[in-house]
Amino acid sequence: MNKPYSQTGMTLAELLITLAVAAILIVGSTTALPRFIQEGRMVTEVNHFTTALALARSTAIMQDHRVVLCPSRDRSSCGNSQDWSSGWLLFASDDRNRDPAEPVLQAGELMGTGIALHVGNQRRHIVYQPDGSSGGTNASFTFCDRRHHARPRVICLSNSGRSRLSRRTCGGQPVRCP
Repeated sequence: MNKPYSQTGMTLAELLITLAVAAILIVGSTTALPRFIQEGRMVTEVNHFTTALALARSTAIMQDHRVVLCPSRDRSSCGNSQDWSSGWLLFASDDRNRDPAEPVLQAGELMGTGIALHVGNQRRHIVYQPDGSSGGTNASFTFCDRRHHARPRVICLSNSGRSRLSRRTCGGQPVRCP
């Protein structure tokens, strides 16, 4: 008995359609993938810094003591610059300088690949008071992607010590990254 003819393989038309769909998917993923990865890095960095601000404020209130957040390259002392992209340091202190006896509450690492942190108002220290306020001027922390894959984000810090996340400047203007 003869079996009915069965087809194995693909026709040329099916193969071409499959290759076209695969090519579209590959091209689409290669253009969107860097943006997706950098957005994830940006969110991570912003969340780390927002957590540090919240920890500083809550520690100042709970311990009834001043808590300092400052830029730091070595994770043990405050730097004398406004470059927060290289890392930061969080500690309880009576002044703005960390003494060796004062424990580090948290230390931030170098920002992720291609991410820069710009601080407005030339703030070199954020000092939280025992009432939770962060005296001085309001501060803005702008996170920018140097390659422009991820959208910039801004953390606005008020004198009351509360922070909020924004996609615009603290004054409501569009963010312009250098």
